[in-house]
Amino acid sequence: MQNEQRKIKVSDHEWFRQIDSAVRKEKLYANPSLQRQDILQRFGLRRQHLNAILSKYAYGQSFPQYVNSMRLHEAERLMKDNPKLPISAVAQAVGLSMPNLRIQFKQRFGLSPSDFKDSILKK
Repeated sequence: MQNEQRKIKVSDHEWFRQIDSAVRKEKLYANPSLQRQDILQRFGLRRQHLNAILSKYAYGQSFPQYVNSMRLHEAERLMKDNPKLPISAVAQAVGLSMPNLRIQFKQRFGLSPSDFKDSILKK
């Protein structure tokens, strides 16, 4: 029984590794219309299985939270690496609308994207 459970855990970890790699390396998060169904079809998973994998390996995040977390991380990186890049270009590059980027960025980092960029430029 324990060996079977270990296989499931390893298998789920491998599923997460593959999904996470695809979302990051292929920048699937940059597609504003990316949906859970796209991942389910691509990897042949059931919704409940994907939810369980994300819950365990993505710090309990739901699929939208997981994707938005990547989007915000990438937005932060883009602004740090290219502080003169317009915020609209950052939003487009990460698959968010300007209002969504503004709201989510402020919730996560405590600053609006504009204030964040200003703080980088002042350094």
